[in-house]
Amino acid sequence: MAGLSFLKVIDNATLVEQERDEAKRAMEARQNDPVIIGLSSYLRGAFEAAKRAKDPIEDHMLKAMRQRQGEYDADKVSAIRAQGGSEIYMMLTEVKCRAAESWLRDILMDTGTPPWNIKPTPLPTLPDSRDQVITEILGERVVEFIQTVGQAPSPVEVDEIREVIAQDKRFEMLKDAQNRADKMKRKIEDQFAEGGFSSAFNEFITDLVTFPCAIVKGPVIRRQRKLGWDVDNEGNTVAIATEELAPEFERVDPFKFYPEPGISHISDGYVFEHHPLTRMSLADLIGVPGYDDDAIRAVLEHGNGQSWITPFSAHEQDELESKHSTANRPTEIFDALEFWGKVSGRMLIEWGLNEEDVADPDKEYDANVWVIGSYVIKAILNYDPLGEKPYASTSFIKNPGSFWGKGIPEIIEDLQSVCNASARSLVNNMGIASGPQVEVNLERIPPNEDITQLHPWRIWQVLSDPLGSSAPAVRFNQPNDNSAQLMAVYEKFSKLADDHSGIPSYIYGDLNVQGAGRTASGLSMLMGSAGKSIRQVVMHIDSDIIKLIVHRQFVYNMRYDTDEELKGDAQIIPMGAINLAVKDTVNTRRIEFLQATANEFDMEIIGKEGRAAILREIAKSLQMPEDEVVPSREKASLELRAEQQEAQLALGSPSQNGAAAQPQVLDPAGNPAGGMNLVANQNTGAAV
Repeated sequence: MAGLSFLKVIDNATLVEQERDEAKRAMEARQNDPVIIGLSSYLRGAFEAAKRAKDPIEDHMLKAMRQRQGEYDADKVSAIRAQGGSEIYMMLTEVKCRAAESWLRDILMDTGTPPWNIKPTPLPTLPDSRDQVITEILGERVVEFIQTVGQAPSPVEVDEIREVIAQDKRFEMLKDAQNRADKMKRKIEDQFAEGGFSSAFNEFITDLVTFPCAIVKGPVIRRQRKLGWDVDNEGNTVAIATEELAPEFERVDPFKFYPEPGISHISDGYVFEHHPLTRMSLADLIGVPGYDDDAIRAVLEHGNGQSWITPFSAHEQDELESKHSTANRPTEIFDALEFWGKVSGRMLIEWGLNEEDVADPDKEYDANVWVIGSYVIKAILNYDPLGEKPYASTSFIKNPGSFWGKGIPEIIEDLQSVCNASARSLVNNMGIASGPQVEVNLERIPPNEDITQLHPWRIWQVLSDPLGSSAPAVRFNQPNDNSAQLMAVYEKFSKLADDHSGIPSYIYGDLNVQGAGRTASGLSMLMGSAGKSIRQVVMHIDSDIIKLIVHRQFVYNMRYDTDEELKGDAQIIPMGAINLAVKDTVNTRRIEFLQATANEFDMEIIGKEGRAAILREIAKSLQMPEDEVVPSREKASLELRAEQQEAQLALGSPSQNGAAAQPQVLDPAGNPAGGMNLVANQNTGAAV
């Protein structure tokens, strides 16, 4: 029929395919936009500059790994084998590194308490209503004064009453600030335990003593799947999988971290972190807020061209770490670069960020960008209010003005080489000197005589010397034994390694100590002196790692935690150097203090609560459950209140004494509330 039109029916599968194709074309158009190409090109150029600057550092890191593994490089092995000598390698570096690791863990992790504390600031921020509250209480106290004394207080007395009230309020404020700080500390401890801080910090210490730099990342807010429990309608316990945002902490491989050339601190410029992602881990990023799903799908489909990222040193690193070699990397590995630094606002807007967040296109903004090949899979603004990056780094020995410092292998590199050479020479010399060298005059030996057979009581048949010499046909020469001299050289340079590294041998149980170390008191003095060498390293960890990471978590809780009871004006105090200074003597001093104050006069000053606080610290340092051994502050306060109420009841009821007993108001510590009790003295009529 002429003029009749027909509708084309398309099934759902075709519609979905068309929508996917349209989204793919839109993504490709956006990725090919000059601005987006400029963003990926900018990041690629920045990374290549950082990688070139880091190449010499990676040589040092590979050499450090070989020292700890006890392996010579290929050129050294070839030279040794060409001489036919011993390939022995003295594990001096490994011993020093393990001793340093144990020492640092003992100071920072095995104390029973975290290596940090949270305390209120000396003058915590006061609420705006403080003056109003003081004025209201002052009015009440003046009325009480008039009722008691029968006349109004003088201006001097009013000022005295006001000062007492202000002191009471300051005391309450400080106590409230301390309670909030304690709650914040417990919160962060729980977050660290669930976020893997202990594991990350443990691996960080290994990197610190080994490489020129060690890095920790966190807190990084990620979506975590957790297993929860509930009870169904039938009363059965069932498992429930839940998801929630929570902070996580991780060690960053120094081989995969690239700072901007020339910077001395992470905050000074941009940084890159290299993430080798499997196909599964990359696909898991689809649907995660902030990531471009279409760009990720394109990478999964077309690949990423990873050769420009992966350094050649990665192959040797994997071999030294007993991993599968990356020389034959599977195609299912995708190299992603995580960038933290300044990015043009125009690039961020064109990528898709809200123009309200990026107000000025010509301005540079702190951003976090992920790029795989030429694909930008993520670009967001840095969520930190101060623009800080989620990394913290430090070195065993710092080089002023440089991001990279020195680890123990680099510090004792030359000494390790000398000790190796001495040990090889010692083994070679002992082998040669273990038996004589034999010289045989073949012209005097019969043709069928086997000169290689040497045994006691052998009879040699020899020919006359054609030259008429009377010299024996077989002569023996014993090589010199130089083992004593070679051992002295080894011990000398091994002792120098103690001095250079700051890790003396008696720290890890060497009993061959001379001089003052022969006595217990002398060894204690040596141990105390050795602590000075490690104290600088601990101070680096305190200031650059612990204080920074804890402060970031503190800021996060202040911004996002819904519990207002833990928020307050507090400061982070790293305790590593403090623990090192007092670790050996603090408990002894505490016990001595308890013994010295075990008298009636001092007990009236300290009180039960003060003595309980000291006992709790002693129990905590001994890794005992302090709240079970010594009642907590809250429990002790409740017990004290109960005892006082029982004492008041024991005095008699109103019917027995003819007057109502006036209960005493106590503060949380069990002390009488208020700094001044305006109650009339019945004998004098004066206010006390």
